[in-house]
Amino acid sequence: MLTLSDQADPVAEARESIRSLTRDPVTKMLLTNSQITQPQLESLLAYSLSSEGDDQKGRRRLYRPSGRNITRGAFNRTLIQAQNNVIRSIYTILLMGYVGLFDSAALQPFVELSDTIKSYMEELRETTTHNRPGVEQFQTRLHESITALARRQSFKDAL
Repeated sequence: MLTLSDQADPVAEARESIRSLTRDPVTKMLLTNSQITQPQLESLLAYSLSSEGDDQKGRRRLYRPSGRNITRGAFNRTLIQAQNNVIRSIYTILLMGYVGLFDSAALQPFVELSDTIKSYMEELRETTTHNRPGVEQFQTRLHESITALARRQSFKDAL
């Protein structure tokens, strides 16, 4: 989870946090195959970084790496679109479970993979440059696991 410190320039710190997360290869791969766009992801991250204080609400849009060119209205529309896409994705998973295309056992590998991705992100934050090859190998294995789970053939067993 991204958090901001009490640094002199929280906007610059937020932009850099979001920029580094969106440049991560695993984030890029997941985003490419997700139901949200990069601007929507940036808006969700910017929203999660800001507090609910009145002075912060107007600054949320500035947290996006491209924030200088974004109006409050455009930011809010993008944020609402992202939130709606995430909610629809959750409903889709629930629907698949309800109609019998996914059961608890079928979802377990996805939960485990989610935990693995979280571990990857923690390891990446703690990694020094000399351990970069290990992270790249982990990234490759993670990509292969995601690809294997996301195949369309996984739906055939339930049909």
